[in-house]
Amino acid sequence: MVPFLVWGLEQRAGEEAGMISIGLYTDAEEGAFARTLTDRFLTEKSVLRFTCFETEEEALTALRESHVDAVWIIPEDLDDQLRELAVKKRIKPVIRVIEREDDVALVFTREVLCSRIFPEFVYDSYVVYVKEHMGEDALTLEELKSIYHSLLWKGNLFREGNAGDARAGYEEENYVLAPLRGLLCIWMVIAGFAALLYHKSDERHGVYDAVPMRKRLLYLFGIQAAVLSDCGVICLLAYRMLGLTGNIFKEILCLLLFEMCIAVFCTLLGLLIKNIEGIGMIIPVIVIMMILLCPIFTDLRSIGPVRGLLPPFYYLKAVSDSSYIPHMVIYIFTGAGLCGAINMISAKRA
Repeated sequence: MVPFLVWGLEQRAGEEAGMISIGLYTDAEEGAFARTLTDRFLTEKSVLRFTCFETEEEALTALRESHVDAVWIIPEDLDDQLRELAVKKRIKPVIRVIEREDDVALVFTREVLCSRIFPEFVYDSYVVYVKEHMGEDALTLEELKSIYHSLLWKGNLFREGNAGDARAGYEEENYVLAPLRGLLCIWMVIAGFAALLYHKSDERHGVYDAVPMRKRLLYLFGIQAAVLSDCGVICLLAYRMLGLTGNIFKEILCLLLFEMCIAVFCTLLGLLIKNIEGIGMIIPVIVIMMILLCPIFTDLRSIGPVRGLLPPFYYLKAVSDSSYIPHMVIYIFTGAGLCGAINMISAKRA
């Protein structure tokens, strides 16, 4: 079912979606800056969802009925007002913003609005400054605009990248799909627990009675390998569907090491907790810890020693930072050594 889930999320992520809904209204004509600004909001890719209304009353009604979280009323003479502010060298509100409540998310939306208006105000201030210091007839508006755009930086000032990765940057991920890799990691750990529960059930029914205690550990690792290898193939297919894979060889290496980390993690818990009921009780606790402590939705660095016990932490770090791959190898050998030691002690007691 995982590929179907991934496909469904991918289809949903491609549709119109947003964390916050903003209503827009302007009575400006085509070609005016206010209309251009409105069209830009409607077409750009953003976590904000914009809706344009035909009248101001429609926009306010949508706000009262909670169809939108805020309404931005943009005056038709926005460009004239910005030009006047540049001449007078002062700042005052030029767009009417109406919100249902004043929370952190809506404060962020106001910053987005300001960032779209500010470049126009900067250009008007630049024109006023040049004319004041060089004279009204020193340069034409076309010349001023040409000089301004030749000096203006085109593109992003920052390029995203991972410190431990050879890639200089990567494609922007859709916020709906961003945590999917981490959630699939948790699914793989649950699959490892499922393999452990199958092994415990077989032990309870006497399937391994003829096998010496010290050799039963190999059977448990074998079950883990069978289950996790299938899950690894499914996860790799899901990553390819989403376009999350970079270097395919590195992706496969990290996935194989992650499967080994899960195997030793689940096996160690299985050796410490002898009955099925105890393992069933601890699984939800481990899942909640992985969601909270592993870098899926957020990265809580202050709890490093605790999250260092969870396999998804190393995998999610290693896929973007190769320096974590040796940590995964150390985790595997340390966990396997502990499993072997505990198994030998249990065999001698038996």
